[in-house]
Amino acid sequence: MHLLTPTPFVRGYQSFRCERLVQIIYEDYCEPCYRPLHDSQAHLLDHDINRQPCIFNDDFVLITRGQTLVREAVGQCTDDGTVVAVVYTVIADQLGQSAHLGDYPSEEAAQAVITQLTFATGHYSRSWEISSAHLPPAEFKLLEERTWRGIASGFFECFELFDSHAIGCKLYSTPWQDGGNASECVASRAEVLARLRDEQVPPVLTELLLLAGQADVRFLVFDPDARRMPELPVFPDD
Repeated sequence: MHLLTPTPFVRGYQSFRCERLVQIIYEDYCEPCYRPLHDSQAHLLDHDINRQPCIFNDDFVLITRGQTLVREAVGQCTDDGTVVAVVYTVIADQLGQSAHLGDYPSEEAAQAVITQLTFATGHYSRSWEISSAHLPPAEFKLLEERTWRGIASGFFECFELFDSHAIGCKLYSTPWQDGGNASECVASRAEVLARLRDEQVPPVLTELLLLAGQADVRFLVFDPDARRMPELPVFPDD
């Protein structure tokens, strides 16, 4: 069962990365362009790149002065120019699209920005409170029973908030992702899904946990009095 893609639990930008690019000037009437170095020259230091003549295409640039060039790569280049700057670009994913967040003069400066944007200090919230109406009544009841009986799970455990009649789930080994973001995963989405199915976790609860885990949520609370999320389906009382 699939309720929604992408997950509504994502906050802001995701999957930050830093890429080194060179700024190139060429024809007098053309705006400067930016390209990554060809893989064969990725080892070059910034001072070996800046102010150097180059050849390039839509995908990469080659520094020509004082370098041994890969013949196949040279044959793919269609333009020549001069490198005028080396920049470290911060890129992130936003709702499934790549977003350019800024350029910085050094890798250290770019990584410092990524550290701040990812809240790497840990001082941010990984908790969500959503309406229990986003679970079918029978599944909410099963969640309550798992809490009362102390049923353990490989990737989440439940607890009860008595005064509010709410049930919370603590998720483990997040983020649960696959594909292009797999390098950031502690557990893959496929692995978690297989385990939840083996443990007979009901389908809507499974999908909500997977969506939350994908967004690196640690605590997901289902509360009858919490606001409803417009992105999620609502299940009326029986």
